[in-house]
Amino acid sequence: MVDLRVIEGSGSPEERRAAYAEAMAADAFSGLAIEILRAVARGPDNAYRTSVALQALYERLAAADVHLHASIHEGVRDVHERLMPIGRDPYDAELRWLLQCALRLAAEMLATDGFAKGRASQRQDDFRRALESYLIEKEGSSRRGGGSYLSGLLRQLAPLPPTPSPPRVSGKRKPKKTAKPART
Repeated sequence: MVDLRVIEGSGSPEERRAAYAEAMAADAFSGLAIEILRAVARGPDNAYRTSVALQALYERLAAADVHLHASIHEGVRDVHERLMPIGRDPYDAELRWLLQCALRLAAEMLATDGFAKGRASQRQDDFRRALESYLIEKEGSSRRGGGSYLSGLLRQLAPLPPTPSPPRVSGKRKPKKTAKPART
């Protein structure tokens, strides 16, 4: 795919080369981030592409006039904007929030510091709420169209087994109390 981003600079050949080198380093960082996510999702047997992307990033960062922080900042911004584009559809907003919560949960599940378990627990709660919100938005959208998203999901499940009736209590029954005749 052709990259049509505008590379800022005054126009001198040196500044254009430096801006281009930083843009390529940012692009290499984006590629590495994507390959890391793919490798983590697939498992350790799929690390080759990650090492190739890391090598490409290293080569781009080693170029003259490349500023590390600016390149990484632009790479993170690019990945974030591509993963969570801002749109007007509320369904898209719920999906973006769900993705953010999933990534935050994954990061805290991987963290090993002393407070990681507490943050992971909070992120798990956030993820559950985001998932519920996403499903409610899907159901609302489906109902506005005359259907039901949740009913469709439930049809895919096996029916629930019948609920067993409570066991009968065996033994003698207590005699019913009768009213005593009034004394006169």
